[in-house]
Amino acid sequence: MFSILDFLIIYSIFINSVIASHEHQKPPLPVIIDTDGYIDDFLAILYALKSRELDVRGVTYLGDGWSHAASAQNIVDIIDDIYPGKNLPVILGANYDLFESDRNPKTLGSPGCFYQKSVSEIARNDADLLYGLNRQLRLSKRIWYDALTGFNITQNFADLIDSTIKQTGKKPTIIATGPATNIVTFLRAFPTYTKRIEKIVWMGGSLNVYRDLFTVPSNTLAEYNLYLDCVAAQELLAYDLNILLVPIDFTNETPLNPGFFDKLSKLTSFYGKFTYRLLSTTRAVSFANDSAFYNNYFLWDPKAVAVVKNIGISKIVSNRKLAVTCEGKESIDGQFMKSQILTKANFKIAIDAIVSDPVDDSPFFNDFLDAINKD
Repeated sequence: MFSILDFLIIYSIFINSVIASHEHQKPPLPVIIDTDGYIDDFLAILYALKSRELDVRGVTYLGDGWSHAASAQNIVDIIDDIYPGKNLPVILGANYDLFESDRNPKTLGSPGCFYQKSVSEIARNDADLLYGLNRQLRLSKRIWYDALTGFNITQNFADLIDSTIKQTGKKPTIIATGPATNIVTFLRAFPTYTKRIEKIVWMGGSLNVYRDLFTVPSNTLAEYNLYLDCVAAQELLAYDLNILLVPIDFTNETPLNPGFFDKLSKLTSFYGKFTYRLLSTTRAVSFANDSAFYNNYFLWDPKAVAVVKNIGISKIVSNRKLAVTCEGKESIDGQFMKSQILTKANFKIAIDAIVSDPVDDSPFFNDFLDAINKD
């Protein structure tokens, strides 16, 4: 015969199972990824595609960052493998920075602008080929220039947002893992679309971390995604948008470590094994030793995806008194500074990550490994 206590326990278990089932059935969040295609950008896209909580609606691709336009093929390959038959759009955007193109429109669409020169062609070629490992991907039948929706970042971006809202009933969240060039170029043409974007989660900026720009040693407080297009960074804060910044202050709190690599090496899925090979090659090719790798490589962009999923965040603050330096001076551009004028954007910053001991048990690492190990 059941006691009242037994009944309450059974009832509690039933209610919790209903809640868990409801949460599991919660529709995935529609997201658009805006990227500049470096190694960690690629891993961020992979992480997002493999996350059941997210519904990737398309990718907008930037050519003025750490790779060339043709490396969009890597994105097409994994999209068509993980989302077979969907033919998700890959939209080619800017191949310039707004600082230079605004002053000299003849440079529009031409590579080699002032800020681009801080990234070597060797680094871009490595990113294009994923150190040669891109040949080990499951190749799509779509060739990158056929897969591209077009070369009009403005109209195509608008169409992608419209189709997302029509098909999901929700405004998309944009996960930005590169400079803000594409987003600002789009909003210059379609300023009212600020109301059709749920929020922008942007991996970028440095508040108190020094010397992120290892190729521009004179600039001690900038970060590449702001530096490579400081005009776009300035303008983004001037729009009426919800922006959640994921700065390197946050990403660098959970560094890569031997424990993570040991767990990564034991994954059995195709993309788990591929990620292990890719990061192992990055470690071997780009760093003098393991210590330098662990102290300087942080999986920055995948952590922005984790923030969208509300994983691994300890603290978020509002700060609407930040401006971005942009004077055409490599020693100061791309830095945050205090401003007396409030930003128009609803601007928030993830400042503290949840860090476990050991660090490889932190929520981000556990979720990242779990996601990419799903076949």
